[in-house]
Amino acid sequence: MLTAHRVRTSVAIAGAAGAIIAAALFTGRVEPPGVHPDDFADDGLQLTAKLPTQSVLAGAMEHDLAVMIVAPGRSETTRAPLSLVVVIDRSGSMAGDPLRDAKAAAGRLIEQLGSGDAFAIVTYSSTDETVMGMTRATEVSKRRALDAIETIMEEGGTCISCGLQRGTRELAASPIAGGLRRMVLISDGQANEGIYDRGELAQLASDTAQGGVSITSVGVGLDFDEVTMVRLANVGRGNYYFVENTGALDQIFSRELGGLAQTIGTNAKLILTDGLDARIVDAYGYPSERAGDHVIIPIADLRAGESRKVVLRVRVAPAHTGPLTIAKVELGWRRPTDGANRHAVTTAQVDVVDDPDAVADSVDVATVRIIEQARSAHALEEANGIYDSHGADAARQVLELRGAAIGANKYLDAATVDRLRRTNEAALETLRTAPASKAKKINAVQAYELAR
Repeated sequence: MLTAHRVRTSVAIAGAAGAIIAAALFTGRVEPPGVHPDDFADDGLQLTAKLPTQSVLAGAMEHDLAVMIVAPGRSETTRAPLSLVVVIDRSGSMAGDPLRDAKAAAGRLIEQLGSGDAFAIVTYSSTDETVMGMTRATEVSKRRALDAIETIMEEGGTCISCGLQRGTRELAASPIAGGLRRMVLISDGQANEGIYDRGELAQLASDTAQGGVSITSVGVGLDFDEVTMVRLANVGRGNYYFVENTGALDQIFSRELGGLAQTIGTNAKLILTDGLDARIVDAYGYPSERAGDHVIIPIADLRAGESRKVVLRVRVAPAHTGPLTIAKVELGWRRPTDGANRHAVTTAQVDVVDDPDAVADSVDVATVRIIEQARSAHALEEANGIYDSHGADAARQVLELRGAAIGANKYLDAATVDRLRRTNEAALETLRTAPASKAKKINAVQAYELAR
């Protein structure tokens, strides 16, 4: 049976209104000046930020903050032109079906490109090689690419950084100005040549994404490093796929190309600026970077009609009752059809009270549901980490505690409780029955889907 899983990725940022916020959101780490207090959003996108209750008690404590991004639908059936580079692992471990399936899937992906697109084919092993340089997707160039793909042979080690760097150079040479820029990176192993430190690889991918490139990573088989591949997709603002059987690569590539037609925002970032008596301390399932009083989180490309959540842990310490601003929340993205910078702004606010009953009466059930999904994602991530350090029994204990917490939450509706319990029980069963390499990959994918 073919197994394919996908994960979407995201981020946080800080910025300002008007032209100033566009500069902050799209050109780097800029200290944000003041922002107009009114909420606003471009292109019909909805941005909200809520705690599970609209009231909190005075005193220092931690809360979860749910940020929701709802993209509008669109009627257009055409997409922006695409510059695509497929980066294929051809190390020795790819011999046989994996490389054959990867080559076939890459060829079919190229065949689906339109004449307004451009593409390149890159491989890596101990070094890197351009199989087909960046060119427009004419019928002639696509036929040449299919012939070139057939010449790819397996050998050597796994230099993921080599593939990333060459793929980035090819995208920089695209004849298309603007549009969508996507790198699809395939690997079946762990980086053992070139840059192999996880943090350094993630920084390389992040630097590439800063140039407007979205990186989708595809881990195949059971020997690749899922932590690295997920991080590459996260910081690269792309998607992550786990494909146990390489026969599913064709399906994955078709899904990836199909999703591009619905892309309404690229190079997306969330910026959260701390309120006076609040501080963001963590993001469930997302990489984040603190710069002064704001937190920056990269977000995967935004697609028409989809909803995305980012749940964060915040520490608040209000000394007095009354209104409290938790965070200023800003989202910046680039519209691929014309390259225009777009943004949305909202504020997370609560009332500080001295009455516990008032807090209980202010529960927002929909927000509780969103937060509990993210907490389940966090439990799966924690279980995977503990599996590595303390073994399967300790990992199962984490999920058993999570299952009890789901049942104890009186604000969750029966359908949500059932879904979260079934997900948790499936993860427990995976830990009981699957080898470690497979169990961690399946649960990592589930964690990231729940976090989003």
